[in-house]
Parts: sequence; C-alpha cells; structure tokens
Amino acid sequence: MNVAVVGSGISGIFAAHALATRGLSVTILDVGETLDATRQMAVDKLHDLLPEHWPSAAYDLIRENNTFNKGVLPKKVHFGSDYIYANDRTFAPIRVMAKGRVPYPTFAKGGFSNIWGAAVLPPAECDMADWPIPRSQMEPYFRKVAQILPLSGGEGTLSDAFPAYRDRLGDLDAGPQGQALLEDLRRVGATLRKRMTLYGKARLAVHTDSAGDALACIGCGHCFTGCVRGSIFSTLPMLNELTRTLRVNYRSGLYVHKIEEHDGKPALHVVGTRTNEQQEMTFDAAFLAAGPINTTRLLLRSRQLYDRSVLLKESQKFVLPMLRLRGAPTAIEHPSVTLASMFIEAKVSSQPAHWLHLQIAPMNQMIFDGARLGEALPLGKRLWRPLLRRMMAAWGGMHSDYSSHLELRLRQSNVGHNDVLELDLKPSEQARAAGRQAAKDLFILGLSFQTLFCYWMLKFSNPGSGTHCGASFPMRRRPVDLLDTDSYGRPFGWSRIFAVDSSVLPSIPGTTLAFAVMANAYRIAQEAPM
Repeated sequence: MNVAVVGSGISGIFAAHALATRGLSVTILDVGETLDATRQMAVDKLHDLLPEHWPSAAYDLIRENNTFNKGVLPKKVHFGSDYIYANDRTFAPIRVMAKGRVPYPTFAKGGFSNIWGAAVLPPAECDMADWPIPRSQMEPYFRKVAQILPLSGGEGTLSDAFPAYRDRLGDLDAGPQGQALLEDLRRVGATLRKRMTLYGKARLAVHTDSAGDALACIGCGHCFTGCVRGSIFSTLPMLNELTRTLRVNYRSGLYVHKIEEHDGKPALHVVGTRTNEQQEMTFDAAFLAAGPINTTRLLLRSRQLYDRSVLLKESQKFVLPMLRLRGAPTAIEHPSVTLASMFIEAKVSSQPAHWLHLQIAPMNQMIFDGARLGEALPLGKRLWRPLLRRMMAAWGGMHSDYSSHLELRLRQSNVGHNDVLELDLKPSEQARAAGRQAAKDLFILGLSFQTLFCYWMLKFSNPGSGTHCGASFPMRRRPVDLLDTDSYGRPFGWSRIFAVDSSVLPSIPGTTLAFAVMANAYRIAQEAPM
C-alpha cells in the first residue's frame, strides 16, 4: 500500500515513522526549503568545533537577526535567515490583515523543528478534556514519542501531573541562575503543591549523548542563534534515517494545493515550486501534516470554501520579567542552555480549569539585546552585573479556553491555483485580562521562593506566537460542523485522507504543543483504518 505524507515537520515525520513501521510504502511530499548555501557552509564549519575556536566571520554570519532593537520581542530566525517564514511565496500567497508580527507558516524542510524551543510536556488530563480520545488511550503514544526523542529534565514535582514516560532523562546544566531557582523552589515544594503549583528542570528535547550527526549539548549558550552541533532535536536526522533504513521516499520541491478522494483513493494536485509544472498523484491514503495554517488552506481550497471565516485557537503567550532575591552568574558569564532552565505549572485564579505554563530562562545575550538593556543600562554590563544576576524571564502559555484567536479566510483568485489566504489576528481583551490576573497571582506565589514576578511589566505576544495554534478542523466523537473531523482527523466524511497536525486538536494546551502533536500524529498513523 502506497501512502503520502504532506510535510516534513514534527507531525509529518512522526506519522511517517508510524506508517513505515506498519510496513507501508511512504512518500513524503514537501516544498522542502533549506538554509542558503553560504550559511550552511558556516554551520558545517562550526559543527565539530568548541565555541572558543569558532571563526568570527562564520559565527557573525549565522547570528544575524534584524528583528533586534525594533521595540518588539525578537523573532527567532534560522542561523541568521528568515526563509523559515513563508510570507511571500508566489505559489501560496498570503495577505496580512493586521499590523504587527503574525504567525506565518513555513515550507522549510523539517518545518519549525529547525527553530523550536525544544520544550516538551504531555498535556494533562484537564487540558484535553474536550478531545475525543481520553488520555489513557493517548498514553501508549506519549510513551512511544518519549522513547524516540532525546529528553532531559527530571528534578522537581512535574511528574505529579506530567509523567516523563521513560525511565531515564538526560541531565543538562541549568546554569547558576537556574540552579539557584531550583533550590528555592525545592525548599517550598510542599507548600507549592498545596497551592496547585508544580515545578522542575525544563523538559527539553536536547541530546545529552551524541547520536549520529547530532552531538551532545555542551551548554555553549548560543541556542537562539541555532544549534550548530545539532544537539537540539529536529526532524531532519529522523527523516534521513527513515529514508535510509525504511521504505520512505522523500520528494521536495512539490506544493500540494488541492486534494480529492475518488472511490476511496486520494488524488493530490501538486505543483512544482521550481518548474511550476502541475501533476496529479494518486495514493491509497494521504496524511496531511503541513502545519495548521497550510493544512487549513489546503482543505479550504479542496472544498472551495472561499470567503468563509475560520478561527484558529491558540495558546496566548506572554513574557514576564523576574527579579530574584539571590543573585547568580548569568548565561552570559557562565554559558549554559538558554532555551529554558526551569518549568513552573500553576493553576491560577483566572484560569482554574487548566494549567498555566511558565518556561524560565536565565539572563542571556538574546534577552539583553532584545530588551535593549545595553541602552537602558548605558554604563555597561560590569557595573550593572549585580542587577543582571537577579534578572530572569518567564515565557508563559495559557490554554486556548482563555486565549485569543487567529482568523483565516481563503479568497479565490483567477490565476491558476494561487488563491490568496487572508490572515488576521483576533486579540481578546478577556484573554489579556486573564493574563494580567495570572501575573498578579504569580507575584504573590513567587514571594514564597524569593522571586518577584514583575506583573506591571507584562508583555503579551500577538496571537499565534510560536505557531502554537490549531483546532481549525477539530476532532469530534460525532462530527457535526462542516469543518469537524472524526477521531482520526478525517475531514468531510472522507475515508482515507487524514489530517494529523495541530489543525485537528480540539483545543491547544498552554503546557507546550509539540509533544501532543507528535503523539496524536503517531496515533492516527498507527491506527488509521485503511
């Protein structure tokens, strides 16, 4: 049986892995954009070298980021390139209807796994209460994903509600600031439990042992530039392994713009992104894993659902500065992982039914540059070191029940397949009020572990930040709405077309999204009736 997977990000590769282990012949269809050759050569040059031996010209090239010093939160780029964000592709035009930064989709080989923060937690039962699959049925797939991923973390009380699903977790240096915070949290751990607050070292999909081309993390402190060692998990090594050892064929330069089902067989209408050549490809089954925005676009066009407003749920993100009573060397002084050093999960008064998620990062060069502290502290880092050593940043996530929305609308074009996708932001004042109250609750909570959450400095991200969004074609036990899918992510009553990315999740947890997407994609691909 020949099956197609559309996309090579986290949902596509985990679906392909499950399908290949079922003994099926898998073809991954992907636009597959990659880093430009000059930057890739610089990355390759640095891969095996320790940071103190990095040639300055190569490092300066890959650390470029033109989103600094613009009065907004910096945007992650991939080794200095923003090709990762597909905002101007002629084969898939987008019209932005809002001001400010919007969550563009990606057509990159490996998707957003190239630049993600590597944070992984399974959703708690309360955060997936509206899913048609109970947590007990998802747990075998949580466990499967946990065995595939490199996982670090382990200390603290996170496992009370968020099991690791594996016996051994890797150990990453949390840095002096992270370690000091961990000690203060541990001291009041029993009190925090009573106040419905859990904590622990950040659960990160980061290699602590070398595996193939992925070298073990050495805590160099340059995570936001991109990991030249490949220590941060991406789907690319997994894709290479699938094509090398299993019956998986990877075809890039192909954009799927329409899909149909005839007599139980999917027909994919594909255009070559370099040649503009169009063709129809038929498979026995198809799994759509192009990401929530691209998959929504594909399904809307396939059924000619033009001018229809489609809301995507999101996890409202915010940044909350922290001041610590106890100072410790920063990640600028003591290089360490700068993705996140600690997780805090809390039930707060404005969001009692779901977990509020905090990823705590040490003071690092990206925060220093992005917050323009060099301008705010003109006398330099050395004089201000005692203050910087007490500063950390909490990046928060709220469940979609309390969050804003994105709005998509497909407009018909008279030029071939190039219909225009309108993308708008729908910020909610109720969501921001809930976030502000949460920040005040954290202020009270933080006093118990010698931390001042500066709620008056709270900064919200635009809806869809980090592409933590989905639910445009939600899974239902009994599909009712036209855009509902069944528990296998099958839209429109189709039998062998399955959407497997976050577009089919009924809600979006605040406590990270990738782990849930990986596990659900694996479940659908493993159990899909064919």
